[in-house]
Amino acid sequence: MGCLTRIGCGVVILVGGAVGYWLYGDRLPSVLSRAASGAAETVTDVAVRTSERLDSQEGARIAAEEEARRRTRREARDRALGWVAIDADAPKLRKGVKDPLAPLRQRNGPAYVSLEASQVATVLAPLLAQLPPSVVTADIAFERDQLLLRTSVALRDFTNVNALGGILGKALDGEDTLFIAGPIEPVRPGLAQLRVKELRLKGLDLPPRIIPSLVGSLKRQALRAGAPMDTVGITGDGLPVPLPRGVSDARVVNGALTLYRGTSDAAPPRPR
Repeated sequence: MGCLTRIGCGVVILVGGAVGYWLYGDRLPSVLSRAASGAAETVTDVAVRTSERLDSQEGARIAAEEEARRRTRREARDRALGWVAIDADAPKLRKGVKDPLAPLRQRNGPAYVSLEASQVATVLAPLLAQLPPSVVTADIAFERDQLLLRTSVALRDFTNVNALGGILGKALDGEDTLFIAGPIEPVRPGLAQLRVKELRLKGLDLPPRIIPSLVGSLKRQALRAGAPMDTVGITGDGLPVPLPRGVSDARVVNGALTLYRGTSDAAPPRPR
């Protein structure tokens, strides 16, 4: 029986590993790492609560110190990333603010410009129209070759996504932080796309296999709401990013958004 039990446990582990790889693919190690980190924090919290029961004053002190350390780590990472808020008014340059894309429109201007997150609100603001209806503003940052986006969202906006409901179930209530990460890739002159490679909701990294379903739902919601959107050539996990006049191509490179000069000053094709 001991041997059979060990064989049965081995089969369960193998099946569990296969299912995990099918859902998360190459991201499985990083997902497991984050899960292990979360488990470690849970163990710490349990230890703190136990300490509170033994000595309420000492336990409260330890809990406060641990929370302060976590907050300090989060703040340090946020400062390093340089999160910048964008909103629906971002496409309108404020009075006295220099247009960072002006060099690309000059006759003898450079072939490209590389901009930090604080300089690209006018370019990336159209992404807000493709996020759930409850989104009013969002924070963006660049990390290596990816755009990071986070925003507060009403979870009821996702109730019509069957795959997501199967994972979160009754947790689709209230508000939470939606986190999206992925590269920006060119589609054709005047149009790029954000390829959503990571999506986090309710503190859970959603499996890559259901991301296209969720992104597709966001695009359909935006189209029904009347948002101007060109989806021709956009991938299942992509959100379209219309580029300003004079810009033909866009990519995130070394923590900055690189915008390439267009071959002409013609405006991008209108959304269909």
